[in-house]
Amino acid sequence: MKGYIYRCAPITAAQLRDLITQQVGLPCWYFSGTHLWQAPALTALERSAQIDVNRDFGHAFSQQAEVRWKQLDSDAFDVLILSERALTIPGARTLASAWEVREHPQRPLIQSGKRQQLVYYTYHAPNGAAQFTRYIAGEIK
Repeated sequence: MKGYIYRCAPITAAQLRDLITQQVGLPCWYFSGTHLWQAPALTALERSAQIDVNRDFGHAFSQQAEVRWKQLDSDAFDVLILSERALTIPGARTLASAWEVREHPQRPLIQSGKRQQLVYYTYHAPNGAAQFTRYIAGEIK
């Protein structure tokens, strides 16, 4: 399987929510947090309006793609999109294409003492080094 990585920066909160809806799709999984004060919690989402993007960082993901963001200021975000298919995203730069992607068994994600399984892939650069962990879904039973 091949992986593709895209970058959009800077974009607004409204553009970020649209990007999540278009590329990740709904329903999806999501977490966000602040670097100093809050640990992120994994949440299942049905509507993009529920996504609080005004945090230091966040991830929204599904089988289709993962959108990661870092807040630059009150309404500007730096965004990475990881997908196993080539995408056309207006305003995005392609950072990598056709990287090797590997699947892994579900692994526990510890949050508030609970064990939530997380499905993920790893993206490997041309030299074989694992560069990204791409989240796919919360627990699949």
